[in-house]
Amino acid sequence: MLLGCVSLLFSTSLALAQSGSLQDMAQQLGISSDQAQQLEQSAAQGTIGSQDIQRLCAGMAARRMGDAEVASVGSAMGLSGMQLEQLKNCVTQAESQGQVQNPMGLNYPGAVPLAQATPAGPSQIETRFRELQTPYKLYAQPTTKKIKQFGYDIFNSPVSTFAPVSDVPVGNDYVLGPGDGLDVILWGRVNRTYHLSVHRDGTVLMPQLGPIQVAGLTFDQAKKLIEGRASQITGVKVDVTMGQLRTIQVFVIGKVNHPGLYTVSALSHVSNALVAAGGISKMGSLRRIEVRRDNQVISRIDLYDMLLHGDTSGDIRLQSRDVIFVPVIGPVVGVVGDVRSPAIYELKGREDLQRVLQMAGGVTAFGYAERVQVERIENHQQRIALDVNLTAPGSSAFPIYDGDLIKVFTVLPSQRDVVAVKGSINQPGTYEWHPGMRVSDLVREAQGVSYHTFPGYALIKRIDGDEGKTDLIRFNLHAALSRRSRQDDPVLQRGDTLVLYSESDVQQAPVVAVYGQVRRPGRYPLTPGMKVRDLIYEAGGFKKGAAKDSAELMRTVMTNGAVARYVRMDIDLASAFNSPQGGGMALEPNDQLFIQEASNWHKPWSVVIKGQVERPGPYPIFAGERLATALRACGGFRPDAYLPAAVFIRQSVKKVQQKELDEARSRLQEEMARLSMMPTQPGQTRQSAQALAFMSSVLAQTSAQQAVGRIVIHLQPLNELEKSADNIVLQDKDKLIIPTRPASVQVLGQVYNPNAIVYRPEYTVEQYLQSAGGPTEGADTDRIYVVRADGAILTEEGLRNSGKNRIFPLLASVSGGHLMDTRLEPGDTIYVPEKLVYISGLQYATDVSQVVANSVMGLGMLAIVGANL
Repeated sequence: MLLGCVSLLFSTSLALAQSGSLQDMAQQLGISSDQAQQLEQSAAQGTIGSQDIQRLCAGMAARRMGDAEVASVGSAMGLSGMQLEQLKNCVTQAESQGQVQNPMGLNYPGAVPLAQATPAGPSQIETRFRELQTPYKLYAQPTTKKIKQFGYDIFNSPVSTFAPVSDVPVGNDYVLGPGDGLDVILWGRVNRTYHLSVHRDGTVLMPQLGPIQVAGLTFDQAKKLIEGRASQITGVKVDVTMGQLRTIQVFVIGKVNHPGLYTVSALSHVSNALVAAGGISKMGSLRRIEVRRDNQVISRIDLYDMLLHGDTSGDIRLQSRDVIFVPVIGPVVGVVGDVRSPAIYELKGREDLQRVLQMAGGVTAFGYAERVQVERIENHQQRIALDVNLTAPGSSAFPIYDGDLIKVFTVLPSQRDVVAVKGSINQPGTYEWHPGMRVSDLVREAQGVSYHTFPGYALIKRIDGDEGKTDLIRFNLHAALSRRSRQDDPVLQRGDTLVLYSESDVQQAPVVAVYGQVRRPGRYPLTPGMKVRDLIYEAGGFKKGAAKDSAELMRTVMTNGAVARYVRMDIDLASAFNSPQGGGMALEPNDQLFIQEASNWHKPWSVVIKGQVERPGPYPIFAGERLATALRACGGFRPDAYLPAAVFIRQSVKKVQQKELDEARSRLQEEMARLSMMPTQPGQTRQSAQALAFMSSVLAQTSAQQAVGRIVIHLQPLNELEKSADNIVLQDKDKLIIPTRPASVQVLGQVYNPNAIVYRPEYTVEQYLQSAGGPTEGADTDRIYVVRADGAILTEEGLRNSGKNRIFPLLASVSGGHLMDTRLEPGDTIYVPEKLVYISGLQYATDVSQVVANSVMGLGMLAIVGANL
């Protein structure tokens, strides 16, 4: 066939253009006259189709032919002006995209590839096996960054890869039609070859035999018919072969890259037509392609059968005017991680997890089957994650829905059943672990210990618990290998590392030490010529807060070989590090270097200001900076800020208060233990039981209580605060909370209805108590106290003695009645304590008061801050 020799035509394109004759071309290229005649007939009948144009394009692009050469060859072949223009555009586009590396695989003269093939990178399988050399590699989570839709690239390949060539064998079931050609060869008494074309009426005109109707017959039927007719000629034998094949027109519509009407070979299948249309777009379905003939759907094609299983039974042969319709893509699911072919797959009907993983090639040997995660969009509202154990019964039937993302994770190296041995051993490395494996078993599998192995000491490194802490287990190697007692032969666990030492490893070697502000303080071997700078480098260098100007070196000096004295030397670190020949003083055995912290060094300080300020948040501070400065930095107070209830918390105060609180609890527990063991006096049994019950309830109710760390501070407008004693110096991690004005006063403790009561300016303490139902029978009315919104405590004794508020670190015993007449402010808290039980010789009232008072202060502060911020 002439088209099978197109590549040879390209190699002499200039000669072809000059000859102007197809017969001359055939002679110059060694083409038979029959092939030249076929080309002439094709050009005259206009049957050179798009498939031929595309094949010509590939060959011309590989030859790097210019527009003039393309036009010359195309004109000589009888192409129309439109076909020439298509051929020029195709060649230009193919050269610009670099898709001209001899696409037909033909060895024609002058074929030059545009670029050398670049070696492909390592495959996923190669990468996984290479990573086994570094088993402690941290594997990344499955990602969707490079995920692509499955199956679309194959139909976007160059057309010539799929276009059916015209010189392929034609099967006996091929149905003839107008435009097909038959070659009839006569030999014997008459030697002649006839090239017959099937005319539009379905006949071929056979000389001496007349017209023969062949349209609609298979090639096998037409061959027998013609041979039967020609056998009537005496002394002549006949053979019939296929000649020029006809072209057909098919519609390719729907979600393809270039929908339209295409002229293809009569041997074309659905896949060839899809390639001719530029492939299926990524919004088109690969699983529900319809082939329509005479307005009837004759086939629905699932291309996954061909792509996944190589089943081409659905890729039917096309007929003229067939319609190929590609609908919109259906439900999709993404598969990433350790599967053989991660991609986005289209679902067909209801699919389960096992089926989807099979489409992705299955989970690799490195995939973790006990946790496959499915991310799913639930009710178009939120994305959820579901974990599936593939080893569990019924997990394969887990349903998969549109939009799901399946993640298959990698088996982590920590889950390997191995142990390792290194050091003074003949075959160090990794070995299989089995339950009950001991040190002697591992040494035997590693071909025994090396010569000069130190027998008195060996080490097992074991990763313990979820925290990943490394435990070091030391044992006597000689005792373990001698097997005198199984207790001397430690049992190994999964992941253990056995370390053996040689005699030279444990010989006493001179060492030096460095302490203080270095990254890895400790003892280091003394190497010849080692200096101060070398030791600091060995210890990882300075910490950020290290003083780099000077250091101290302690050295032990022997006098007369009998008396030791210790020498302290100042080291100039600047000279040791900056001098070209530096390094500092040469070190001697047992030297100890001390690196001090820089003066006044600390990490940046900050305070937090919350609540009713213009710009709440953290603010950096410097040593000596005061409260008013920080408040100005945050823009000052808002109009609704309630300054009397400001809460100032300091960490150093909190630590002191917490220590005192813990000590008070401890003393109460000791008193409880002493009271329970103390012999009871007549009439004291019930009283002792009441005391124990009371202290137990106090400890139980305040078991989770923490110190507040609050400092009583009286805030004022900024201009007044700067000149007042409350403009205190700030410390690191101070916290200031400024609430809005509270709307209530709290009444807590032994009242009938502990609650928050709406603030009324005219109300006194007594009236608030009555609003809460009044004190209960178990209330200690002589020791009622008030916690002001600013943290100050009002007691009867305090009012009587000083006439103003003062802070009591411990709750005082008070009596009197002036507190009941005191008017309160919003945010204040009234507390009515429980009546304390006194026992002769028992002094626990102070501790109980301290624990209870701290709890009440915390509740009052929480009510102010929590309800108003």
